[in-house]
Amino acid sequence: MAAERQDDTDAATEIECEIDDLIAELGSERAVIRALLHDMTVLLADADRSVSRGYLRGVFSRGARLQTPEDEP
Repeated sequence: MAAERQDDTDAATEIECEIDDLIAELGSERAVIRALLHDMTVLLADADRSVSRGYLRGVFSRGARLQTPEDEP
């Protein structure tokens, strides 16, 4: 995708170049938005699974981690 960061470019210019690269790669602005929304959904779902829900009613983080034999009632 984008090349290494150039010392003489600012962050705004790099972002604009990344956008241009994505449009060229995916073909349209809608395709770029679709890909970004998909990535955000995947990342949020992954983060939601990995966040501890704490200790509630004797069950610690049910569903957020693999069950072990000591988790069984």
